[in-house]
Amino acid sequence: MPTSEGVEGLEGLEIVEATPLPLGEEPPVEVAKAAGSTHACLGATAVAGAEGCFQPYGDVIWVHDTKSDGRSAAVGVTTDYGRAGYVCIHSGGAGTWGTCNKNYKETGNVKLQVATYEKPTGRYFQPLAYSGWIPVDGQ
Repeated sequence: MPTSEGVEGLEGLEIVEATPLPLGEEPPVEVAKAAGSTHACLGATAVAGAEGCFQPYGDVIWVHDTKSDGRSAAVGVTTDYGRAGYVCIHSGGAGTWGTCNKNYKETGNVKLQVATYEKPTGRYFQPLAYSGWIPVDGQ
């Protein structure tokens, strides 16, 4: 199983390939305005070439490749309760989204770390961006 190298915080984490979504499908960010909605995509975090967010309903990590640069979009996920972190990699091409779906403890929190990733070399690139802690239950 490949792991990351070269960027603090992502080194050694398991790499999970995102499920690609059809062109035009996006996370439900417009729902974020509805107070208390668990369908919203929370913790939106971005760098040049990649962005990601967490959707509490279904525990889905959304990852977006925003730049045609030959790199993949990467969203690292860690918890505040000791679960092993991982990196969701989306290699679907610029302008497309992918998702990773994991089950998290409803009383816990997740934090996202967004970067770009070069598959042939296994390297992550700066800049990095971090979300704050996001409640898994969306509340």
